[in-house]
Amino acid sequence: MEAVPEVPMQVDTPMTEPEASERATSVTAPILMTRRELATTLKTAATMTGVGSTSRTAAMSDVLMMEPTVLADRPAVESETTEAAEGREAATPRARSAPEVTATVEAAETATVAMQTAKAADGCGIAGTELVERVSDGVEQARLARQKAHQAAKRLRVKALLVKRCRAEKETDEARHRTEEAVKKSRRRVAAEAVAELDAMRQRRQHDEDGGRVRQAGAARVSLVKHQRGGYQAERTTERPDVEYVGADDGLPTASMEVNGVQRRVKLDSCARYTIAGTYWMAHGDKVDVSAPVDYVEGIGGLLLDVVGVWRFKLRTVFNEYIEVDACVVSGCSDEFLLGVDFMRARGAPIDFDRNDVRYRDGQRAVVFPFRTHDDVEGARVAPVRIVCRTQLTSHAVTPVEVAVAAEDGERGLFLPTQYTGAVMLAATVTTARNGRAWGPAINTGSTSARLPNKKELGTWVPVNDDMEILSMSGELDASRVGQWIDDLGDSATPLDDENEVQIGVEEPQARVLVTKLLRVYRKLTRNVGDCPPATALDIHHLIDTGISAPNMLKRRRQAQLQGQIVDENVTKMLGAGVIEEGNGAWGFPVVLVRKKDGEVRFCVDYRALNKMMKKDVYPLPRIDETLEALGGALLFTTLDLRAGYWQIRVAPEDQDKTAFMTRRGLYTFVRMPFGLTNAPSTFQRMMNGVLRGLTWVTCLVYLDDIVVFTRGGIERDVVELANVLERLSQAGLTLKLKKCQFAAKSMEYLGHELSWTVYDLCRG
Repeated sequence: MEAVPEVPMQVDTPMTEPEASERATSVTAPILMTRRELATTLKTAATMTGVGSTSRTAAMSDVLMMEPTVLADRPAVESETTEAAEGREAATPRARSAPEVTATVEAAETATVAMQTAKAADGCGIAGTELVERVSDGVEQARLARQKAHQAAKRLRVKALLVKRCRAEKETDEARHRTEEAVKKSRRRVAAEAVAELDAMRQRRQHDEDGGRVRQAGAARVSLVKHQRGGYQAERTTERPDVEYVGADDGLPTASMEVNGVQRRVKLDSCARYTIAGTYWMAHGDKVDVSAPVDYVEGIGGLLLDVVGVWRFKLRTVFNEYIEVDACVVSGCSDEFLLGVDFMRARGAPIDFDRNDVRYRDGQRAVVFPFRTHDDVEGARVAPVRIVCRTQLTSHAVTPVEVAVAAEDGERGLFLPTQYTGAVMLAATVTTARNGRAWGPAINTGSTSARLPNKKELGTWVPVNDDMEILSMSGELDASRVGQWIDDLGDSATPLDDENEVQIGVEEPQARVLVTKLLRVYRKLTRNVGDCPPATALDIHHLIDTGISAPNMLKRRRQAQLQGQIVDENVTKMLGAGVIEEGNGAWGFPVVLVRKKDGEVRFCVDYRALNKMMKKDVYPLPRIDETLEALGGALLFTTLDLRAGYWQIRVAPEDQDKTAFMTRRGLYTFVRMPFGLTNAPSTFQRMMNGVLRGLTWVTCLVYLDDIVVFTRGGIERDVVELANVLERLSQAGLTLKLKKCQFAAKSMEYLGHELSWTVYDLCRG
């Protein structure tokens, strides 16, 4: 595009009218041509960039096509057009959406910027290319300014909302605090008045000669007394037992309750006819304007205690449930609280000493609170442990759960979980009780989230007393202590059936004694069940997702007579063990026999066609190099091998037909996970990671069905760490193949490598 020709100006030489017109035309013609070309370019760009920029670019092109005189008169025209538009809007109103309004505003801003830039270009003689750049820069600056303004306004709105919310929360907290202080002040005033009234009554009694003789004689009952309530006196003439025993101070079942945010102990006394509270409790309850059922209570040794009045208390159990209790406040026992027979009878709440809890129904609500008991021999008794609130457990993760325990604040105890069937496993742990609660780890080995219901019994709580000893893992352990600990775990005296197959690498008599005793305790793990072990106790199923693929039935391959006999024998074994069952579906795949390293034949099915249809389950397997590096510095190694590990996992019932295989005896489907499926390693590794979660990379490593337990200490420490792994496997209901396990070895073969405490080498041959 050519530049505007420069025309010399001569001020002193007058020009005729034709010359002036010719000069103006020669100057403005290139500019007008440039603007027309620019308008055409902008319209073309609008078509290419889409609908969003069409309105803005069209407005710019329309402005650029105007003559300078028209641009100069644009404000007046715009005002007239606006008035006419408003008249039409009033005549035919139409609601415009927010995007339309935004597009209109942006188009107007763009047109204004283009008009101003065009005016400046006309006055300065700017070429078309520079005009395009200036228009683009102006539009971009306007957009950025509008965006910054919107962001600033948004920040101001958010800040205002936060300030308003904080102010409202502060006002709410202050109001609640004032209410609580007023309630506390009122309770203290009522308690002070009750104490003053009690002191005045005692002073009047001192002047009563008959009352004094009753006190000095230590009488157990008072049949006729004057009872003052609400400013008037009412004389009781009915003979009734006005004196009741408070109960013994030791040996009573004790529950942990919370009142006004303070954790207190509440005792259950089946010998007390009425619920009794000390004067300390008056500041935590509300006085009830009713006559007390008795005027005196008798404590240990015949001591008579005056009844101040009746107070109502709101107690919260460890399960966050509130119960209201009316109690007689007595002097002489400041911080005692006894739940008497009146409370239990009114609610039908028996004391269950087998379960160590009290339970009853309050309408549609079940109320449960545990208690603990003492005796002179055993100390605190074993009590059940229940979960405090409903807890959601994430899949393949360890989640700490809060449990309710009947224990003193700060008391240590051993949480022993029950055998929980399903994908959830609970680990035994030593924990400390706080306000009647403790924490324990729960492991969800399933592929979906699980839920533990409220108040579900998870195990038992065994308080740790002076007679119990916890093995320390911070240093070397004494073999005698470990041996005694193994004896306490279970039956360690009865030999195993195949105990001679136990392979122990350390040539120490003590090593064989400790390992064999430990294996005797966990004899279910190593029992000889043949080639078809039972299924795991975990709620884990292998899924086969083939999408919308149609069923596939392949031809059966011809087999030799000997191979046919092997297939028939395996089918018979698997049918008897529940690994397979007879099928009649539309799927079918041929059988393949694979010989293993130990000479045995593994029964497999050619699932290559099924694997092509299957959606892949990508679950990471441990890297072998990282696994070997983690074993660096270990002194002793133990390898554990699962017996037909795949067959210990169930196949989802809806996918069992897809595992069908054909033999000369018919069609069969797998109930357990077969070998040869592309997603089988992922399912198995996921299960093993869940079972040994928290122990892997610390005391053991797992690669599919190969488990290695390593230790950097002696044989005693190795046995203790091995016990942790065996306990997890036992809870999961898995089975080991004892003759392929090796215990306490200084060097061993693992994943094709030779391991020792100094170096690992690749196995040759």
